Amino acid sequence: MRIFLLLLPLGVLFSALQSLAETPPLIRWSNNMVHQPLPPLTPVKATREWKLCALYPNLKDAYWLSINYGMVKQARVSGVALKIFEAGGYQQLAMQREQLSHCRRWGADAILLSSSVSQFPALAESLGETPVIEVVNAVHDGGNRTRVGVAWYQMGYIPGHYLATHQKQKTLNVLLMPGPKEAGGSQAMEQGFRQAIINSNIHIVDVAYGDNDLEVQRNQLQSMLEKHPQINVVAGTAIAAEVAMGEARNRQHPLGVVSFYLSHQVYRGLKRNRIIMAVSDQMVLQGELAVSQAIRILQHQPVVDNLSPRILLLTPENVSRQKVASSLSPLGFRPVYAFQRTSAANR
Repeated sequence: MRIFLLLLPLGVLFSALQSLAETPPLIRWSNNMVHQPLPPLTPVKATREWKLCALYPNLKDAYWLSINYGMVKQARVSGVALKIFEAGGYQQLAMQREQLSHCRRWGADAILLSSSVSQFPALAESLGETPVIEVVNAVHDGGNRTRVGVAWYQMGYIPGHYLATHQKQKTLNVLLMPGPKEAGGSQAMEQGFRQAIINSNIHIVDVAYGDNDLEVQRNQLQSMLEKHPQINVVAGTAIAAEVAMGEARNRQHPLGVVSFYLSHQVYRGLKRNRIIMAVSDQMVLQGELAVSQAIRILQHQPVVDNLSPRILLLTPENVSRQKVASSLSPLGFRPVYAFQRTSAANR
């Protein structure tokens, strides 16, 4: 994730945030605070059954399950073949290199890559002319053709701004749990949150980076609460929010929970008024857009660079199943690792 820390007057930052609610469904970020509204994209239909290969950091986080659903949904609509790999974590560069080799042997026409590391060295050299579409996490390789994903700085800034403006009467002692340090957006979310709470009554007690694994996050949270009993808000990834909801039930003192992105459990937490707020970068829509962008590139059609859905601000008062339809995979959906039309099996 490319990080630009732009120091603007607080009033300008607030105006930029407020304008998010008025933007159309698609935008393009030129840096972490300024966005350009985009018109709706015209539907794309594949002229042949292109072979797309997608690589995820993992599928144990429900975030990527929703990305997976969006990609499969669009592959079916557009008529392309899709093969999915997941690396098993954010430190698995060697695994993703091996998976890229599988993609080449399969004959992939394009790669949809969300790297397990913030830098993917020599990617252009290893793939030759095969176009790469960055998905969610930037890979920082000059040979990549385009990116689908939000400014992760904003995914931390919006929750921080919400707390600073809606919890003015309280002193908040916040534990930040932004996920793996190696992940492209973790440090950007922390920076965005810190910028948003300047001159507020919010104090960051500590920052706990860690793998997006329930057991890892639970152990970290319990250790931090024991070390810093004054913590009264946990703000972090959806998995951190999930374990914080469980910990909040066991505490004598209230523990507020804020999520930097959405999952099925976070959605239920919002509905039950157990989460103060969350943001969503519309993961299903991002999966759809990534497949559509790959097809446009392969068919030499115009492509918008750095394409992003609008970030949704969700609270117990405004959340609904309809509002998160472009964010969450349907209940019961299981990961799909390969999709192709029947005719493809005969090639």
